[in-house]
Amino acid sequence: MKFLFSLLLSLNLASVSIFGTVFASQNLKKTAPAKANVVSADMILKRADDVRCPSVSYFMEVNVVNRNGDETVKVEVYTQGRDRTRVNTIAPMRDRGRNMLMVGEDMWAYIPNLRRSVRIALNQKLAGQAAIGDVSRMRWWGDYKAAVLSEDKKAWLLGLTATKKGLTYEKVKVRVEKRTFRPLDADYLSGNGMILKRAKFTDYRKVAGAVRPTTIVITDPHNPEDSSTLKITKLEQRESPDRYFNQNNLK
Repeated sequence: MKFLFSLLLSLNLASVSIFGTVFASQNLKKTAPAKANVVSADMILKRADDVRCPSVSYFMEVNVVNRNGDETVKVEVYTQGRDRTRVNTIAPMRDRGRNMLMVGEDMWAYIPNLRRSVRIALNQKLAGQAAIGDVSRMRWWGDYKAAVLSEDKKAWLLGLTATKKGLTYEKVKVRVEKRTFRPLDADYLSGNGMILKRAKFTDYRKVAGAVRPTTIVITDPHNPEDSSTLKITKLEQRESPDRYFNQNNLK
C-alpha cells in the first residue's frame, strides 16, 4: 500500500508540474509584448525620395528666385533613370542655351559663346543659394547611406553620408515626417560637418501622381536674409529621347 500511495502521489505531482508548466507557458504567450514594427533608415529615405519626385523618368520646370531681387532663372529639367539629367536654361535671355548634362557624377555645361561643352561641378551656383545639383540631382536614396540620428512623435532626423564622389553635398541631415514620409527640412553639410545651406520643403500639392513639395527655400545659415526659392511650376512623368543625354547634343 505504501508503494502504491507513493506512486499515485508522484503521478499527481508530475501532473501538477506538467499542467502548471503548460498553463504558465500559455500565460506567457498571452502577455508577451508584440515586437515593434521598426522602419529602417534606408526605407525612410527611399519613401522620402518617392515623395520628392517620381521614381521613374520625369520632366520638370523650375523657377529660381533670389530674395535680393535679382532676375528669375528659369530651367527645364529632363531625367532618364536615376543618373542622367539634362537642364536647359530658358531665362534670363543672356544665359539661354547654356544647357547642362549630368551622367553619373559627371556634369558638363554648353557655353554658347565658346560653342563647346566644359566640365563643371554639381555644387556650382545656379542662382543665389541654389546649386546646379539642387535641380539636377533631386534624389538622395542610392547616393547616401542613411542613419536615424534621433526621433520624436512627429519626425525622424536622418543623417546621410555620401557613398559616391562628386555629389553636391558630402553630408545631409534631413527631417522626415512619420505620418506621411514627407521631407520637412534639411541641413546640407561639408565633410567636416559645417552647415553650408539650409532647405525647407513646403507648398505640398498633388503633381505627377502624388502629393509633393513644389517650393524649396534654400538659405545661407550664416545670413538668413540671403535665400533662394525654387518654385516647381510643372512636374510630370515623361520619357525623353536618348539624344537629349548625349554630350554632343547639348547646344
